[in-house]
Amino acid sequence: MRALLLVPPPSLQPPLARPRHAPHYTAIVAAALARDGHDVIVQDAALDTWELPAIVAAARSVDPACVLLCHSDYNRKHAPDTLARIGQGLRDALPEVPLALYGRLDRKHAKAALRDLPALDVCLFGEPDDTAPVWVARLVGGAPEGEAARDLAGSVLRDGDALVVTAARVPDLDVSPVPAWDLVPLSRYGFSPHQQASDLVFPVLASRGCPYPCFYCEVRARPRYIARSVDVVIAEIAAIRDRFGARSVFLADPTFGVDRAWAMEFCARLEAQGWADLRWSCMSRTDRVDDELLQAMAAAGCWNLLFGIESLNPEALDAASKALDPATVTPAVAAAKRAGIETIASVMIGLPGDTPQGVERTVDQIIAMEPDFAQFFVLQIDGDEAPDGGRFLSDWTGDKHDFWGRVYAPEAFEDVAQLDALRSRAFRRFYLRPRYVAGRLQALARSGEPVAQLARAARGGLLALRMAAGQRIG
Repeated sequence: MRALLLVPPPSLQPPLARPRHAPHYTAIVAAALARDGHDVIVQDAALDTWELPAIVAAARSVDPACVLLCHSDYNRKHAPDTLARIGQGLRDALPEVPLALYGRLDRKHAKAALRDLPALDVCLFGEPDDTAPVWVARLVGGAPEGEAARDLAGSVLRDGDALVVTAARVPDLDVSPVPAWDLVPLSRYGFSPHQQASDLVFPVLASRGCPYPCFYCEVRARPRYIARSVDVVIAEIAAIRDRFGARSVFLADPTFGVDRAWAMEFCARLEAQGWADLRWSCMSRTDRVDDELLQAMAAAGCWNLLFGIESLNPEALDAASKALDPATVTPAVAAAKRAGIETIASVMIGLPGDTPQGVERTVDQIIAMEPDFAQFFVLQIDGDEAPDGGRFLSDWTGDKHDFWGRVYAPEAFEDVAQLDALRSRAFRRFYLRPRYVAGRLQALARSGEPVAQLARAARGGLLALRMAAGQRIG
């Protein structure tokens, strides 16, 4: 069966906001379908167009037997109105073709999504690489569209005006395939310069979900944490080295080190492979690392680590359900630097419970601990209800800020312009310090790949200027 996986742009309004991150989950679903013998086509419309007629025409041109429309993917969200319009466009152009919605969804969000998309037949939730192949297999078996989804674990389908939900199961992630990077134009996506030097970066997921309840995180709809075995993750890295020549890997898990024993075993096994040309980066929390783990990570080839700090204001951390002790931040950054790992401090502007003065204090502290890089985000939320103590300041947008959704801020902030100004000031304060510039030049001089690092510094400088000017980066 010819299956089309369609990833829409974040909105159908110009300008086109090209994504930095490849649709990772979509590549995994594509691999799972291809493994079952299906003819799989991936179209990432966000790379080329925001215009609905062009998106629908491209879908119709491949003559699909079924279409799976992406609701959400890694760092990819789409406006509800955009999904509804594309869904209706597909239904009008392909009236006999079964249409499904898939993505990073739980039961609650899957019901709401299908309710908002009347043109689609079914919404698949849980792990999409587990549910999508079963749905397509039932279509091949000749079941009508509704029957193809009935009793399918992790699905919502229509029964007249009602929605019927079948609970998702806990999948065996060790059977999840290596992403079909041959079907996704990975070279057309670009990580931020502070996460990429010269090599093409291949993302790898060692786990799904996250046990932390941070209210703003895109993974919050998937609270169950499930890790793949170390054997399988090492095997995937070996496979992408062999098939695609991967030399740079990004572990895309939201928090590396949730299971410390797993992380230590992974580092030991990776070091034992002897892949001297392989380097990898990851994200973590400052309360999930220590000297021993960081030294093991560095020995295994980890060169870059993003810490999701978000704020050093205890009231903001508590209100955002971050559950992070600010006292862990400075020691963790220092320990990573001792291990020889580049550090990135990630900060969000506009968390509930925060104030403009609190943001300035956080920036002061970030500068004092001297991470190698910092990124500052204006908070956007894709939900319909603003958290207590704040309000939405914009409609759903993805063309300027760093997340997809509606700009949110607590009452202490006046408007979007103030958030943008704080963000721009934070970038200027961090990156335009003479001490910082001198330090980066010294690091460049010590680098074993000066040309690549010089290009990286140039890209990073341009990116910092764009950020300081209020442009979006992701």
